[in-house]
Amino acid sequence: MCNSATCQHDDLNDDIFDIFGLAPVSNSSVAAPATYDTVLADAQVANTRRFEETCPACRGSGVFRSYSGRVVGDCFKCKGKGTQFFKTSNDDRAKARDAADARKAKAAAAVAEQASAWLEANPVEAEWLRQPVTGDFTFHADMLAALVKYGSLTERQEAAVRNAAAKSAARKAQWTAERADRDANKAVVEISRIADAFASAKDAGLKFPKLRLDTFTFSLAPATGSNAGAVYVKQDETYLGKIADGRFTRSRDCNGDVEARIVAACADPAAAAEAYGQRTGQCACCGRELTAAESIARSIGPICLEKWGW
Repeated sequence: MCNSATCQHDDLNDDIFDIFGLAPVSNSSVAAPATYDTVLADAQVANTRRFEETCPACRGSGVFRSYSGRVVGDCFKCKGKGTQFFKTSNDDRAKARDAADARKAKAAAAVAEQASAWLEANPVEAEWLRQPVTGDFTFHADMLAALVKYGSLTERQEAAVRNAAAKSAARKAQWTAERADRDANKAVVEISRIADAFASAKDAGLKFPKLRLDTFTFSLAPATGSNAGAVYVKQDETYLGKIADGRFTRSRDCNGDVEARIVAACADPAAAAEAYGQRTGQCACCGRELTAAESIARSIGPICLEKWGW
């Protein structure tokens, strides 16, 4: 740059367009940049809510009241304004909700139909899934709930269900065969003496008569149950079978040797009661310790002896 006070170097003042040979751009052709306020105003116009309705939460009051009726602040829904704005009308929103409910109902019906079809096509698995819950085992109930909810099971879930159902069916078949074998080979029992003994105890006023013979406990079945008139046989709270119609039907926990001892005790309950008293020092009828000389000699208490008709 020249520092002379009389410098006349006007060529240094050339316009940049002259230097690069470009045509000047008119300012009228360039749009002014939008300001923040303009953009915000446009966005507000685009998002204008057209439908104003009374706030259903506060019913137009704009306040939130506690259960006691005390005002505790502004309504959370309308922020204290008493009204709400929506882009659509209440009727349109109701129609949209109805349409959504219809779609959900249709989807739920499809899922239910799919689950029903699966259960019908898999009867063994269906029977296992529908069995009642006992104890802490709820896997089958959980799988049934998943099937009802989703309409199908995952590959691993289905494999687990099929495996468990097959094992359960095999066990039931085995139990049925064992029960049929036991029913076919029921031991004949001389029931008249033990039946007479229980009848005598009932007539004497005993509500729940029991006999302790050998290592077993004999008791009457409930009069209102399906086995009314039968005599149940247990050992240490384990059910061994029942005596009914002159025969002893043993359970899965009763073997042949135990069955023979039960039949022998039923044949002569008085003698079995005396043997029990001699072996344990307790009355076979009430379970109390024998302390009187007469009771020890007979191995049974005199009161029980009379009540049971011996």
